[in-house]
Amino acid sequence: MKISIIVTNYNGQKLLQKFLPNVFQNSPEADEIIVSDDASKDESLKYLKSIQTKYSKLKIISHHKNIGFAANTNYAVKKTNGDCVVLLNNDINPQPNYIKNSLKYFKDEKVFGVGFAEIGKENWARIFWQEGYIQYNQGKPVNKPHITGWLSGGSSIIRKDYFLKLDGFDTIYKPFYSEDVDLGYRAWKSGYKLIWQPKAQVFHQHESTISRFPKRFTDYVKERNRLLVVLRNITDPKMLLENKLAIFTRCLLGPNYLKIIRVAIKEIRKHPKPVVFPVLTDKQIFEMFR
Repeated sequence: MKISIIVTNYNGQKLLQKFLPNVFQNSPEADEIIVSDDASKDESLKYLKSIQTKYSKLKIISHHKNIGFAANTNYAVKKTNGDCVVLLNNDINPQPNYIKNSLKYFKDEKVFGVGFAEIGKENWARIFWQEGYIQYNQGKPVNKPHITGWLSGGSSIIRKDYFLKLDGFDTIYKPFYSEDVDLGYRAWKSGYKLIWQPKAQVFHQHESTISRFPKRFTDYVKERNRLLVVLRNITDPKMLLENKLAIFTRCLLGPNYLKIIRVAIKEIRKHPKPVVFPVLTDKQIFEMFR
């Protein structure tokens, strides 16, 4: 089984300098390590080219125009040679054996991917339906593998052919947030399994470029994408009715939510329908995480 690693980057020169050497050191299973740069304006590319001789497995993808996290990742996955692809943010510091401890799960053909355990926040993702929206939080602490609601787009390993079959991350969520929740839900609905492995450990320094955006903007994107996840994925009539009632209530409490609704509908009309091959119902998915 061939393994590829993708590190997505945007204006993350300092993060690459800090963490990329550890990616090479702690990923002996990898056949290639790709850094996919999303039109950085800093010295990221200069740094990457300066170390390419030292690290023979390093491959560089460079976009001339910023296309966003989802499209950047999707493009890079298509360019990999691996059967499985490790997805890392540029602020992830992987620990020894993080890949090795994940690979055995791919013997099960139903497994879509495996999520890594972020040290200090070691937990699987629980999803549930409440108040007209898909809600999520950390599941009860466990020290053994567990199913998870989704796989982090910057801290997981996925099966390449399944990722491409579902058309990867939905670019409707540009510039960021909810791409991994959406893909995880479509994977579960399509009959695949998502596993969280506590022995596949990484440090997440939370120094990504998202933190550099104004809070007001990131809050707006979160709310818009939270609504999009429901409108793009939920098909249960009762749940959709509950969502409509929840939207109405939000509009009464805050007229600014009308803007979120208008933008969400506009984006839905511009994008093709999400790729999913329904096997499980919405109720069956949420039942697994009770």
